[in-house]
Amino acid sequence: MDDKKRKELFYLEPFLKLSGVSPTKITLNVESPDFIINYSGKKIGIELTEYHSLREILGHSRREVESNWERLQGEIYEKVKLDKELIGICVSIFFRKVFLPSRRESLPFIDELINCTKVFIMKSKKSVLVPEKYKILSKYVDVIDIYKIGGNSHLRWNSNLNVGFIGLSEEGLLNIIESKINKGERYHLRGLNELWLLVVFGHRISQSVPHRLKYRLEEFRILNSILSKSSYNYIFLYLYMYDVIYRWPNWIKFGEGKFFNLKEY
Repeated sequence: MDDKKRKELFYLEPFLKLSGVSPTKITLNVESPDFIINYSGKKIGIELTEYHSLREILGHSRREVESNWERLQGEIYEKVKLDKELIGICVSIFFRKVFLPSRRESLPFIDELINCTKVFIMKSKKSVLVPEKYKILSKYVDVIDIYKIGGNSHLRWNSNLNVGFIGLSEEGLLNIIESKINKGERYHLRGLNELWLLVVFGHRISQSVPHRLKYRLEEFRILNSILSKSSYNYIFLYLYMYDVIYRWPNWIKFGEGKFFNLKEY
């Protein structure tokens, strides 16, 4: 199983559980749709895709920026967790722009970041301006905030590139769903009883939406018109972080409502 399928299965399994669907068999399809499940005497095809906002950060897609930061954040953590002096230390990095160190510069950047952090830990300072003597660090970073959280574990360090809130637009949903609908007609020719489209809103900022969407979704007239003519039996919007699902037709909301109740108002 490749990384893409592994990630899709990661979302599919809790979605099915939250939906109350217990398939007798899940088949990872080589071609589209992504999965075929056997459930309640039916053979159901499930096409899975992730939602990402179309909004940009200084001319770059948020998805691209987030992917680059996730790579760098992981590399930083791999170094941090090897250093006992950094247990319980939380660092927030404020980058000058959305450009991050290249892969070639990542290692010296991380070394300078850790050295700078340890110097200011010893001086018991909280907020830090990046000293000019750190050649690569000062090239990319304006300010570093350092906090002694305490505890017995190493923490993942954060940045100003993974904060904010995006919301949901009809254009954003159409951008994702229209291409899937165009392919949907072919899927029914493969002996499927039903066809589902699962749109996942994951943990990234580019995937963040309000947890009360029913009235907004009902107002998306172009989207709803397109869906009514599609070959999909159901469209599911799965808000992974909230344990909430919206199901078309009629955008019925159900789930557990992590962090809030399910009532719309």
